[in-house]
Amino acid sequence: MPNVTAPTLTLSALALFLATPAMAVTAEELWAEWQSQAAALGQTMTADEVVPGNGTLTLRGFRTTFVDEDVATVGRLAQIVMTEAGDGSVSIDLSDVYEITITFEDLPGAPPVNLGVNVIMPDLAMTASGDAGARLYAYSASRITIEDGPITGGNGAPPTIDMRIGIDNMTATYEIDGSNPENIAYVTDTQIGGVAGALDILPPPGEEGSLKLVFSLGATTASGAGRLGNLAALAAAPDTIPTDFAINGDFTYADASMDLTFAHPRDAFQVFASNAGGSMSATVSDSLVDYRITATGSATHFASPELPVPVDFTVGSAEIAFSLPLAAAAAPQPMSARLAYRDVMVGPQVWAMADPAGSFPRDPITVIADLTGSLQILTDLMAVDPTDMGAPPAELRDVTLNELQLSVGGASLTGTGSATFAPGPIPMPVGSVNLQLAGGNALMDRLQASGLVPIEQIAMARGLLGAFTRPGATPDTLETTIQFTEGGGISANGVPLQ
Repeated sequence: MPNVTAPTLTLSALALFLATPAMAVTAEELWAEWQSQAAALGQTMTADEVVPGNGTLTLRGFRTTFVDEDVATVGRLAQIVMTEAGDGSVSIDLSDVYEITITFEDLPGAPPVNLGVNVIMPDLAMTASGDAGARLYAYSASRITIEDGPITGGNGAPPTIDMRIGIDNMTATYEIDGSNPENIAYVTDTQIGGVAGALDILPPPGEEGSLKLVFSLGATTASGAGRLGNLAALAAAPDTIPTDFAINGDFTYADASMDLTFAHPRDAFQVFASNAGGSMSATVSDSLVDYRITATGSATHFASPELPVPVDFTVGSAEIAFSLPLAAAAAPQPMSARLAYRDVMVGPQVWAMADPAGSFPRDPITVIADLTGSLQILTDLMAVDPTDMGAPPAELRDVTLNELQLSVGGASLTGTGSATFAPGPIPMPVGSVNLQLAGGNALMDRLQASGLVPIEQIAMARGLLGAFTRPGATPDTLETTIQFTEGGGISANGVPLQ
């Protein structure tokens, strides 16, 4: 199989070509800037023929090459025409097809495989403008199509790949500030009317199986900004994060869907998933990683001959977020984590198999956990060697449970709490957590009546609840306080647990 970085390299090569910063006002200076920036990123950029004109520069046989370990990515354009405008901007006219070839070694000792991808952009409009120290690129296209190209080389017949991805109504801007070469800054903004694609893969003759994928993405907006550090230093050490490196981005979409089918005599399956929109935001720097992803109205269907019934479930809304400091500091630094799945519903066929009598409530399931706290970072986490099992690089100083909710089968467990941790490699909490259970006894009655849980286990659960909880203010509610004391003591409702 190819190196997993190959698609990323392909997109990087195209992005460099479409949005390489320019800090010049003439076409020839712009071409020179492209080449120097490519070299700073470890790429080569050449043209078979460079033809200057009256305020124009024509590049014929344009080519970019990037090699990352065992994967080489080459991009080709038949022609680029740069035309200087009277306002100091430069318009850039491109050939309709940008050809990409990814070369990798599929098997040790076998001839390398050449995988082709074509980016078709017949009406792409691109302009470079702005000050020399803050060049602005603007580009738009009513449609960009990505298609499969030829597959050559390798050992034996290649698979058959039929791929087509369409990007509609794209407009974008990309501004880069190179006034400080030691810390290049950028701002980007993109709008897309929609994306739709299909992929069909057949194995080589004599092998079984096939894969089909159809997907779509509704109206999309994306924006980002950041500081990239020194490009030459980044290219020389791509696995390290430069000092003052910081990037952030936001991505939203109106809706999404995916239909994946794998046909095989033994391992066939089908997955269909969709949602009514979502978002993603991320910030990554040399001192922090912050990430959040959301989705609403999700539905998933999974079917396989290995399963007695198809698995269907829906989710009203979902959120996953975390923020984690990375750099060592003398004082504790804030951290947070949140997981929230609301209104999860399981399909009727699964319920009919698990509980044919319908004894268990089919109420939507909700799971929410929200934590904040602080960490003492002792060693830069980005510099930690995962194979070195030395002292912990970070220690927890305090944590607060802002929200806990688990609702299932008509019962709901909620809670809040906080604890502090003294310095040391073994976390020893001091604090408390308050928990409330509503509808717990009614749920156990239903479980006992349904026979889903043995009566002995139900009796044990009732006994534990009676020993470690107290009645709440309303019927069928129980409360408890879990206390953590110095020296490792733990109690629940005043009853020692440790």
